[in-house]
Amino acid sequence: MIKILGFFFNLVKSNIITILLVSSLYAQRNLTIFGGVNSSQIKYNDNTINDRININSRSGFNIGFEYPISRFIAGASYLQRGSKLEDNTLLNIGGVDYKINIDGYEVFNYLSAHIYYPISHTSKINSFMGLQFGSSLGGISLTKLKFTDYNSSQSDELKLKPKDFDIDVGFHIGADYMLNNNFGFRASYFLGMTDVKKTLIDSLDYKNNTFNMSAIYKVKKRTKKKAEDNKEARQIDTDSKLLLPENVVKLQLENRFGSTISQQSRLTLGYGIKDFLTIEISNSNFLNTSDLSFRTNYLNRLIKNLNYPINIIYESVISTHPGKPVIFDDYDKLSFLNQIIFEYKSKQNIIFSLAPTFIHVNLVDTKLKPKGYPWDIWFAQSGLHWFYRDNIQFYGNLSNQITEKELSSGVKTGFKTGIQYSINSIEIDLSISNLHHLHRTAIAEDIGIDDHDQKLRFGFQVNKTFK
Repeated sequence: MIKILGFFFNLVKSNIITILLVSSLYAQRNLTIFGGVNSSQIKYNDNTINDRININSRSGFNIGFEYPISRFIAGASYLQRGSKLEDNTLLNIGGVDYKINIDGYEVFNYLSAHIYYPISHTSKINSFMGLQFGSSLGGISLTKLKFTDYNSSQSDELKLKPKDFDIDVGFHIGADYMLNNNFGFRASYFLGMTDVKKTLIDSLDYKNNTFNMSAIYKVKKRTKKKAEDNKEARQIDTDSKLLLPENVVKLQLENRFGSTISQQSRLTLGYGIKDFLTIEISNSNFLNTSDLSFRTNYLNRLIKNLNYPINIIYESVISTHPGKPVIFDDYDKLSFLNQIIFEYKSKQNIIFSLAPTFIHVNLVDTKLKPKGYPWDIWFAQSGLHWFYRDNIQFYGNLSNQITEKELSSGVKTGFKTGIQYSINSIEIDLSISNLHHLHRTAIAEDIGIDDHDQKLRFGFQVNKTFK
């Protein structure tokens, strides 16, 4: 049966990808691009295992494209599934029982193809149902063993090989909500119908289940007249929202709170030295952390003659943590962030951003001798800002860890979404996030290192500018 499914998947995948690539080359109309975050967990075939251990969702991401073919929609994507697991049990050593806690996670990477049947409800709302087929690209399995009564633990990371996985086949159902002709959001659920692993007996095997939230962008082929009408509107806007106008001062107060964390706060003072250069200094209540940063879009001079609606901002941050109880390295007391932010203005009111980010963090809670500087971590941050009105803005940001480290135990995807309302020189920002701290290098701990829970936190921010 698996061989038949494998043959069918490869046949479907090759045909779908070929059709989509040819279609996108010759006619970009109706091509849809999507990307977002997954929340996945596994379900064992043996329900007694599901009842005995704690199985929690793990975040991942997906990115792909699709194209209508006759009455169906076919597409291809790269996605991550997986799960977090925890179990408390006894380990007998030399006739003595020791209480141990076993926890960890697994990440499964897939190249998938799908075929859906769409159902239109209104001009803005569509639903779909169909099948999704996934071919494994491997993954990672991390297991941590901790002796409950002793301050002792060890971890083991295993690279999962594609040959150990079955073809991942499941039923996929979801809905799209379009904000306009081009941009919208998608929510969907994948119910796995085949076992994940080839190497496990049936009672120990499991199936994937995934909930997904994505942003979708429908590529519309514009007529020559529309392109000429919009040419003026698509000129480069170098006055990024990340930069302050010359001689403008900004005061920012930010708070984040939730049921499982102490309240986090940060105070920031910013100043626009030039239209292309902004500096900021801030202080947060976590370890009395202070950040000094500067941003510039001077790099726009390299592309100004290309007439692309792109804005390039370079940002550098230096952080110091006076409240640290222990300094791991007396010669390395600072944390650093460097990133290049690419902003793309697709319309007057929609901005997409992508930012490769490098963070160097001074660790305090490990006795391991660093090998290859395990505190240097790469992230990919992406964002979308929709200006609903001149004074109302909706936004969403994703942060994904790229560099895999043995010491990593936190979630691999962080998100923040919210709404910003401005009146005169005051901006009020309300947000929801699964991140913890507010200092500028915090994603290295929240995503890459510490094992914070993934419960939602709420944020409140007030900005005041002085001209």
